[in-house]
Amino acid sequence: MNAPGRFLGTLVLLILLVSAALYAFQLSGLMAVGFIVIGMVAALGLVYFLAPARPANPVAVPVVTAVSDPERDVYIPGRNFDEMLQRLGSNESMINVILNSMSEGVLLLNQADRIVLMNPSAEKILEMSEKDGLGKHYLEIVRHPVLADLLTESKKGGISSGEIEFMGKDERTFAVSVAAVRKNPELILGQIVVLSDITSMKRLMRMRTDFVANVSHELKTPLTAILGYVETLLEGAIDDKKNRGQFLKKISDQAQRLHALISDVLELSKIESGMFITSLEPMELTEVASQVVEVLKAKWESKEIAIHQDIPVGTRVIAHQEGLFHVFENLLDNAIKYSPEKSEIRVYSQVLEDGRVEFSVEDHGAGIPQEAQSRVFERFFRVDASRSRAMGGTGLGLSIVKHLAEKMKGEVRLKSEEGKGSTFSLVLAGVIKP
Repeated sequence: MNAPGRFLGTLVLLILLVSAALYAFQLSGLMAVGFIVIGMVAALGLVYFLAPARPANPVAVPVVTAVSDPERDVYIPGRNFDEMLQRLGSNESMINVILNSMSEGVLLLNQADRIVLMNPSAEKILEMSEKDGLGKHYLEIVRHPVLADLLTESKKGGISSGEIEFMGKDERTFAVSVAAVRKNPELILGQIVVLSDITSMKRLMRMRTDFVANVSHELKTPLTAILGYVETLLEGAIDDKKNRGQFLKKISDQAQRLHALISDVLELSKIESGMFITSLEPMELTEVASQVVEVLKAKWESKEIAIHQDIPVGTRVIAHQEGLFHVFENLLDNAIKYSPEKSEIRVYSQVLEDGRVEFSVEDHGAGIPQEAQSRVFERFFRVDASRSRAMGGTGLGLSIVKHLAEKMKGEVRLKSEEGKGSTFSLVLAGVIKP
């Protein structure tokens, strides 16, 4: 068989073997990516080991020496990788293109566990240039026991996988796959290390776990109260004409709180899924604000709060009508809840220098401490948990506001001072008047 035929046949065979192994081991997504990368690099290397050597114009390989160690090979590419580099020969540029375009970091180690290749992604991950890393022992670059264990396991056969956390300015987590490059079952020429950044995935998993735990806790509180009052009534308090009305009122309050919490959880889930806001269009800001003020009229009138609207007629923004309504409703509802009786709430807008429109709700309540202001948009975060629950808050209102603002390509802002009140603002793209 000629060289091209042998190349294609062997490459197809190796890719099939890698695919079969992936199916057998049923690896996770990112681990599978590392597995495929390793299989491809190993396939190219093995194909050229099997191909006949090219006698003409061999690739010149510089010889770099290091201090000798009788227990192991030193970093001498001419000895350890000369054959590999020569047989890769004409396909070196193709391999470089593949390695340079990969988002995963790739390291190639020789028999002495010293680095002989780093792709650009590996340079970014390890914060070191290939020039500075070549010839160094991997422990000088990545001193981590997990990697050491994976390298040891891979020499025994197969591909070893694990996770490594890099601590520092920004904590990062990487999925690591390691495979030995073998000329034959007995001779290991080196090892390939693939690093895949899974920091975002880990963060999302932690957020999901925290969210489930918080929801469970928030649901448990009203359910426990409802069950307690029902049990009291069943044990005879239902005949107590003086107190049974209070028990039933408590049950009703907790049931309403439970309903509000479930509704907010479902709404937040719908917003995050992208099913809530599907399109944006120009709309009149004054109309939506007036609708919200009217819907909440009973609440602000019961506290004798004065609502002052200062939104010029004709102010238009690019938004989603129902999403914009929910944002205004949440902001005004919070302002009413935390404002003292007979106080004032101002609803106003202004056009910013960049052409966007800022809509604001200003109250004169207790304000928010400086240290808590960066967290008020987190799910279930409450500045005063007991007060918030007493007022029927679910802890999800401002989180919903933030997500809706982002879906409408806008942002939310907060200005607050303890004892003087708070101003929550929504900034959206404005409609340029002809």
